Amino acid sequence: MTSALSDRVATEVAAALGVLPEEFWDVNDDRCDCTYQRIGMWTNPYIAETLEVRMCCIWAELYKLFPQFVRTTPAFFDYNANEWNSEPRTWDGEADMPDSIWYRQIARQSGRTVAEARSLMAGRVSPRGIPRPVAEPEEPPVDVVEVLFEMIQGLADEVGRLRGMVEK
Repeated sequence: MTSALSDRVATEVAAALGVLPEEFWDVNDDRCDCTYQRIGMWTNPYIAETLEVRMCCIWAELYKLFPQFVRTTPAFFDYNANEWNSEPRTWDGEADMPDSIWYRQIARQSGRTVAEARSLMAGRVSPRGIPRPVAEPEEPPVDVVEVLFEMIQGLADEVGRLRGMVEK
């Protein structure tokens, strides 16, 4: 059996056994109740292995072990304005609000857990995005070199015309 064929057979066997994931974890997949979903993924073709880690869940467990090193502030620090804001912002994104963020926003606003908010909002539609207006197409930029070339060509024609008048 060739190497490529044996690799394909091994992959098909692994898939049939359920070893290969059907889909990858995503930071907005809402598969855990962590406030900040963070997924790490490293893959290496030379060892034919991929590592996915729900960093948020691991961190949550570490936080329980070392509470003296964890601080959660019930406010958003706006770096642009250099100030704290304790009110969850209304969705103003261009794309629709991911359900995972919406559930966490509802949980924060209502004092519920993420699981309770998820259950409460089941079947409802998260806030829709507001696409940017399509800008009117601008006139193409002027090609300075082309304009200068046309000016020089015009001057050369004029010089040629003047020479013709002088030689007569």
